[in-house]
Parts: sequence; C-alpha cells; structure tokens
Amino acid sequence: MKKIIIMIAAFAALLSCQKETPATSLEQDQIHFEFGLPQTKVIAESFEAGDRVSVWAVEYTTEEVPELQIGGNFLNNEKLTFDGNSWSSNRTLYWSAKACDFYAVYPSIEPTSVESYLFDIATDQNSVKTEDALGGYEASDLMFAKAEAVSHSDGKVSLSFKHMMSKCVVNVLKGEKFEGELPDDIAVHIYNTVTTADLNLANGSVEKYALGDRKTITMKKLSNEQFKAMVIPQNIERRTPLIEISMGGIAYLLEYSLSFRPGYQHTINLIVNTSPDQEKFEIAIDASSGGMN
Repeated sequence: MKKIIIMIAAFAALLSCQKETPATSLEQDQIHFEFGLPQTKVIAESFEAGDRVSVWAVEYTTEEVPELQIGGNFLNNEKLTFDGNSWSSNRTLYWSAKACDFYAVYPSIEPTSVESYLFDIATDQNSVKTEDALGGYEASDLMFAKAEAVSHSDGKVSLSFKHMMSKCVVNVLKGEKFEGELPDDIAVHIYNTVTTADLNLANGSVEKYALGDRKTITMKKLSNEQFKAMVIPQNIERRTPLIEISMGGIAYLLEYSLSFRPGYQHTINLIVNTSPDQEKFEIAIDASSGGMN
C-alpha cells in the first residue's frame, strides 16, 4: 500500500513539472522592449505613465535588408504603453525565429503610408495633459527609433529615440531699466511657421510639408520668465515676424531670422527694458542653438 501511494505522488509531481515547462518557454519567447531617450525626451523630462509608442518589426527572410511596409510585416503598428516602470502591449508579442529590424515612433501614430505621413504639431502647446490626451507640447515631440537585425539571442529590443522636431525656448529677461515684475498675463507666440511635417517612416527623416499652412504657435508657459515649444524644422526669413510677446494688454512683434534644425534646441533671450504700461518699451534679442540629442 505504501508503494502505491509513493508511485502516485511521483507521477503527480512529474505531471506538475510537465505543465510548467511550456509556460516558462513561452515567457522566455516574449519580446521585451527598452526605450532610450536622447539625453532626455524634451530636456529635463522623461517618459510618463500613459505615454504610448508605435512599433513595427520586419523579418530578414533573405540576406537582403528587409523593407518596411505599411502592413504585412512581422509586427504592424503595435501600441506599447508605459505604466511608469515598464512598457506593455495590448497582446503578448513573441520573437520571430529570424532576425528583425524594429521601428518605433513616439507619440503613437496611425500612418497610411511608409514614405509620407503627415504629422501635425499642436498650435496650442500650452494645453495640459489629460487622462485621454497628451498636452499640446508633449504631443508635438515627434521621435523616431530603429534597431537593426535584432534576434531572440539579444534578449531584448533596445531602441534609442532621436528628436525629429526643433525645440524653441524663449527666456524673458528683465533689463537694467525694467521697472517692477513681469505681469502674470504674459504670453509668447511663434509666428509664421508651418505646423505640418512630412515623415518618412522607412528612413526616419522629416521635413516641412510643402503645402502646409503657416500658423501661430502658443508656447508652453513654464513661468513668467520662460516658454518653450516644438517647431517643425524650417527656415524663417528676417523680414517675417517670428516672435510675439504680449503683456499688460499690449502685443509686440519681433522680426528675426532663424533656421530651425531637427534635434536642436534654439534659445532666444528677450531682454525687456521699461515696464509695459509706459510708452517706451524696448526688447533686445539674443539667440543660441544646441543639440537636443
């Protein structure tokens, strides 16, 4: 009787081990993603809970480099969401038996073409993030990443993003002759910029949409002294008003030439003299550029 009990127990233990093995194997076959930022996502910021990216993967079926298609790839526009610690998709993603090229875009998009996808930045970048939508500034920070010939043996897919847009920062500085404090109603706008970009998803390039309209961008207000906005790479000629600063119920337009470059931060210092409620009001411009990546 003891021998029968021992044999049944051993057989049950064997079945238990066999049931666990496939689950462990499937877990090892799942794709895990690691997204890197170019120093930071938008300078001094990082990914936040609720952020989403679009991911594609193309298999190497021959020795030739595979071409990304709008559909029919190994992975097609899979949406990954950040929970504050890690990224997850709507369904479990498993490795291909072959190496793959991976593509990723932030924020998530719905392209209908690989060669040409029109991406609009927000004209009101001072709008705030909600549960259902990104703020205007965050939604305009288009980024692209690609990793080539990644396979199961690599353990995970590491994708390093690069900024596609230009970042413009405007600092409002009080000059020696400025009297009082900057008013709370101060606002800064960027004039005469095309707000539609043409993205080539296959090679990760972006340019100003040739038929895009020139619009006005309301910059995100960080304080009465600092504003920021994402701008599509383009050249602004000097004879065209670029910056509007309004305060105390009065608006001032400033002409300035600037070449907005992808992945660069352009800083404009507006030095203000004499308070806006007086007749004489002077603004001087000091500009500089530096890489975001």
